[in-house]
Amino acid sequence: MFVVNGRYLTQKASGVHRYAFEICNKLHEMGVDFHVAIPQEIQPDYKFDFKTVKCGSLDNHLWEQISLPKYLKSIGSPLLISFTGCGPLTYDNQIMTIHDVSHERYPEWFSKNYYRFYHFMMPRIGKKAHAVLTVSEFSKREIVDTLGIEADKIHIVHSNVPFHNKPTKEEILNFERDPNADRYILAVSNMDPRKNFARLVEAFQKIKDKSVKLYIIGMSFKAFNTPDLQKLVGENIYLPGYIADDTLQSMYQNASLSIYPSLYEGFGLPPLESMTFGCPAINSDIPALREVSEDAALYVDPYDIDDIAAKIDLLLEDNELRRELQLKGLEQIKKYSWEKSAKQVYELAKLYT
Repeated sequence: MFVVNGRYLTQKASGVHRYAFEICNKLHEMGVDFHVAIPQEIQPDYKFDFKTVKCGSLDNHLWEQISLPKYLKSIGSPLLISFTGCGPLTYDNQIMTIHDVSHERYPEWFSKNYYRFYHFMMPRIGKKAHAVLTVSEFSKREIVDTLGIEADKIHIVHSNVPFHNKPTKEEILNFERDPNADRYILAVSNMDPRKNFARLVEAFQKIKDKSVKLYIIGMSFKAFNTPDLQKLVGENIYLPGYIADDTLQSMYQNASLSIYPSLYEGFGLPPLESMTFGCPAINSDIPALREVSEDAALYVDPYDIDDIAAKIDLLLEDNELRRELQLKGLEQIKKYSWEKSAKQVYELAKLYT
């Protein structure tokens, strides 16, 4: 038996929260003996069947650092697995997850409190933990380089898309968009400065077809020094904020293309989502996104506004290239599976339980 750190259930689902949630769901389906320790209040949007146990009266970091280890010690100090955040500093029997080290590479993107907390906690917990999970070869190299954690204790467990009603290959290839509907470009992520949406907006304003719309979908968080994108928004640019999964799925399927111009990633979930729903993708030419999409995307220099605009124009105009990227994307997504990821976690957990 092991326990999962359930602090992630107190927060709206972004990429890292979905990672934790979907692995827990799959572990439950596999019949694994575990439960999720949670604070008193969690987000009502999560629907699940795995077992949860409420513990402590604190919340946020205080719950993770005080209430959670106190609860664990009261039940015999079982193995703790944290799929997001850090885990408790004072608890030894644990496995943690580090999705990326962007706060170390680019501290200016984050609030000072966020940077100071993770700069202090992450290497200390990582070095004492039995093992560290991460999501890509690139992130593994970054963790070794910036945090000094030994490479042989870092295990790559990929993320995957959170959607369960995935279309088949035949449905994707036979899907016909309404010819009278507006053409639009889709960009999905948190409103984090590294996502590079300010340059995307500038590039979008340079594209040839002025009838095309741009939807930038995502939430803002206090942890990030997020630019005020509203000041950049002009005609045909929309920021709807958070949207439900079924709506997002439909938007991917009906989009002319997706674009992910991020400056730094440990994995990059939106390109994977895009491939899953047959939406041709443009990605930043950075190591993690090359690793995720390989030859199933068109790549741009994320600092070059003219290059971003030119690649958007190319993909909007070239139907053969769009189809080629669709087909390659459908092959690429076969490499990712929540079942495979959950089995990796379970096999690792058995070594310490």
